[in-house]
Amino acid sequence: MKDIPEFINCVLIDRKSNKKQSHLPHVHNDFLELFYVCSGEGQYMVNNRSYPIKAGDIVICNAGVIHGEEPELVKQIYSYSIALSNIKLNKLPPNTLTGEDENPVISCGNLSTLVEQLMHLLHLLSLDPEHLKETCDYLAGSMYSLTTALLESRARHETALIKETPSALARRARHYLNAHYFEPLTLHEIAERLNVNEYYLSHVFKEEYGIPPMKYVIKRRIGEAQDLLMHKSMPVAEIADSLGYSSVCHFNSMFKKYVGMSPGQYRKSFRHDDEPDEHA
Repeated sequence: MKDIPEFINCVLIDRKSNKKQSHLPHVHNDFLELFYVCSGEGQYMVNNRSYPIKAGDIVICNAGVIHGEEPELVKQIYSYSIALSNIKLNKLPPNTLTGEDENPVISCGNLSTLVEQLMHLLHLLSLDPEHLKETCDYLAGSMYSLTTALLESRARHETALIKETPSALARRARHYLNAHYFEPLTLHEIAERLNVNEYYLSHVFKEEYGIPPMKYVIKRRIGEAQDLLMHKSMPVAEIADSLGYSSVCHFNSMFKKYVGMSPGQYRKSFRHDDEPDEHA
């Protein structure tokens, strides 16, 4: 048995231009398939379960496992699919990378561009199998090694999250919000940065601090605005912009909701009578 995986083929799937149909559920009994999404999004079925896929994702389709696309849920997928054999990991069947209950979709993150380039190179070289088969074997081995490294990284991260208590997560979230409250945040973006489910994050944060994360962000912004209005001569529009508000009207509305008066009125209430007034 060779020390590296054996490359079988690499297929380019560009449905937007060549109108190929979705590959419906099927099984490969003698090789592993790695499906990489360059662009587009949709749903991919593995072992009778559907998973959302997007650009930068690798879908691991083990030998002997039914898999395929959901045609009505695929939007202009541009992808590569490579087939590999001669893979044997401890305690797993041949040509298998994941357990039966393990999520087969992994994100390449910052490596996405490099992975796409590697897939593209494999596809080009595979057009000349008579002369470049061995080169393809080694490149496919690199793709296999990268995929296993991503799986190991995900496993380590998930183990760390399991050990994290709800209170620790809430504190980590508050630390993040205190450092980024002036940015245009959404709950989904915050949860992605912290690698947690957004609904779970909202629940544990409220349990710990009594308010949801986004309300905490609003109060932090308004609190900082109060301090700036009291001690700085910055125009109200500039204060709004510095705190992540795209509209001064929105800022004025939120300030009045939480403070009970407009920013201009609030600033005026802290001024001496002999100081000139500023129009908000």
